Amino acid sequence: DQQIPYHDPKAVELWFKVMKSFKPDVIDYLGDQDDQACYSRWTEGRSQEFINIYKQEGAEHLLPYIQAEAKGARELYEQTRKIAKNAELFVALGNHDVRVFDYVDKKLNEISKEVTPNSLWGLDDLGYDYIYYGDKPRLRYGGLYAHHGVAISKHAGESVKADMDSFGVSIIRGHSHRLATTHKTYDIRNEVLRGYELGHMSDIASSGMSYTNIHNWAQGFAYGYIDGDEAHISLVEIKPDYTCVVDGKKFSV
Repeated sequence: DQQIPYHDPKAVELWFKVMKSFKPDVIDYLGDQDDQACYSRWTEGRSQEFINIYKQEGAEHLLPYIQAEAKGARELYEQTRKIAKNAELFVALGNHDVRVFDYVDKKLNEISKEVTPNSLWGLDDLGYDYIYYGDKPRLRYGGLYAHHGVAISKHAGESVKADMDSFGVSIIRGHSHRLATTHKTYDIRNEVLRGYELGHMSDIASSGMSYTNIHNWAQGFAYGYIDGDEAHISLVEIKPDYTCVVDGKKFSV
């Protein structure tokens, strides 16, 4: 959850620094890389709504402006590919990412076919696989499914637990901006489901995060190792001084 342009640049810089050192074989983004606030129901009818910003333009001229709104997230995806030239890349688009598709379909239907994950962010051209927010979680590796997340709670760990219960699988997700891990054991069938909430990389002082004044969130991300049918996941907290520890190595910006 970078929520670009309401992201925290230093947190993202730290993430890229870790990525360069860790050299992952697979990188998954779990949604809300792009905030898309101007297409939100929260801006509808207000000066910040996309149509009101560009009301002098006809629909046929709006595609470049739509692409300009997506520029920051596109640069994140491009930088990731630049660093990880041979990595497998995956995105589980979040509810914020898909705002633009719902908005264009409703209000600018004549150009809706031109507004795609590739025209906005270059996902196909850059070699990303992806699912939409309304899709079911995608099985990734080690029995772990990936999604942006559906349930939401103000308590860390409860959101992912609800999604585990709903989908009946181990799942890794974003959405809540909280950092947590939870396990649910089914003793009779000798099964343990695991759930991970991955925190965020937004700037809580930005205007885009002012919809609440209770930011009991945690900046962070996760890394892991895949061993056959098992995924070994570690959550990483980004400290207020923009440091973190991965595999025993301290990173800072």
